[in-house]
Amino acid sequence: MRLDDLRHLSGPNSFSTRPVIVARLELEELTDRKTTEYPGFAGRLTATLPGLAEHHCAAGRPGGFLEAMARGTYFGHVTEHVALELSSLVGRDVYLGRTMWAGADGRYDVMTECPQDEPAQSSVPAELLELAITTVKRILLERMPDLPLELARIARVVERERLGVSTAALAGAARSRGIPVRRVGQLSMLRLGYGRYRRLVWAAATEQTSVIGVDIAADKMLAKQLLAGAGIPVPDGVVAWSAADAAGALGRLGGPVVIKPLRGNHGANVTVGVTTAAARSPHTPRRRPTARARSWRSSCPAPTTGCWWSTARWWPRPSCGRRR
Repeated sequence: MRLDDLRHLSGPNSFSTRPVIVARLELEELTDRKTTEYPGFAGRLTATLPGLAEHHCAAGRPGGFLEAMARGTYFGHVTEHVALELSSLVGRDVYLGRTMWAGADGRYDVMTECPQDEPAQSSVPAELLELAITTVKRILLERMPDLPLELARIARVVERERLGVSTAALAGAARSRGIPVRRVGQLSMLRLGYGRYRRLVWAAATEQTSVIGVDIAADKMLAKQLLAGAGIPVPDGVVAWSAADAAGALGRLGGPVVIKPLRGNHGANVTVGVTTAAARSPHTPRRRPTARARSWRSSCPAPTTGCWWSTARWWPRPSCGRRR
């Protein structure tokens, strides 16, 4: 059995309103062979991937796929379900699949759903199908596949290709309002709507966002100063350019604090709950930085004072409310 071809359908299609991939499988030596011809195969497969026991298949209820294997089903169908289960194990929220005869003996088209905002150029669908084929082959040979390492590697790719937090929230809000959303390439850029109503959104900016506004938002200290000047409550801040400065600021302001980059994004290199200088983030520079800075701010489990450090900066933060 081998993967012969794969197509990605980005928009609404004959299978779903969500993106899907259609893979052409050649069963080769498994042509016209059913699962019942291989004693113990279904049990070994289910032991390797216990989640298959919850697959509905055509029965419309949990266990439907296991019943299909017990009756006897072709291996294109088995590969479809294995690929769907592997997808769930790497963090892809997909459920829909279908296996269709493709005009010749042993030739099948396997359709599986893709996450809405997964890049069309992503290698993940092909890698999951190849891993599904390898898994089926190895279990047929009564050899246990080495899944954890491969799944961990693919999961890292899935996580790297996800939309950023801000962009994902905007995509969800737009869809909840019936606005068509399409991701542009592998960027955190969205195309909202069509034609004359189309708008481009990149993270929290649009094509109408002021360049000056972006620069202000990217500079935490400048943004804080402008907000304070407008009468908006903001935490006081201290900029520390060395670990010694940061430790002194912590002593003056108290903890707990959160350390984060001065111009960071997506929550990268953030350490929370720091209460002593010895517990500073491993990302804290030990000498004067030449370019980028970091920041610490207090964590928010209870009303408290804390700070931000940025290569550094410390900001005590005001009390934060709790939602019951």
